[in-house]
Amino acid sequence: MDNEVADFWSAFEKETGEKVEARSEGVWYRVPNSGAGHEGLLILTNKSFRFKYVPKTVAPLMGPGLSPEFVDETEFTVARGDIVSVRLPKRGFFAWIVRRSFPRCSMVTRGKGGEKTYVFSVDPSSGLLAALAKAWPNAAGRVVHKG
Repeated sequence: MDNEVADFWSAFEKETGEKVEARSEGVWYRVPNSGAGHEGLLILTNKSFRFKYVPKTVAPLMGPGLSPEFVDETEFTVARGDIVSVRLPKRGFFAWIVRRSFPRCSMVTRGKGGEKTYVFSVDPSSGLLAALAKAWPNAAGRVVHKG
């Protein structure tokens, strides 16, 4: 299984030409205030942030816990330079005790069609939140605008 995981991420980097900095299983809420979302992988690379649909055959590559039941094959990719702001949840000292679900985060991007907000939930133990906080240093608990 470890070789399959390494092979998958090596192929991903080769295909995209991007270096993966952090990844997590997660949920993207296409409708931001909706309770229903799309399960898959959230990936931060040196060039982009993306949501990748994960078919049943690839779900084990993130390890246990990722449900094989997915809503559809919708995906998105946003260039890091188009990210205007990031909002990460402020996690208190006891957050790990009362953790009911993955925390919701949001990202505002600017593109040809104007600004767009992406809302997603991410596994806090994956390292993706830490990578986003590092890339956007004051993101925890409030919106941080870059550029």
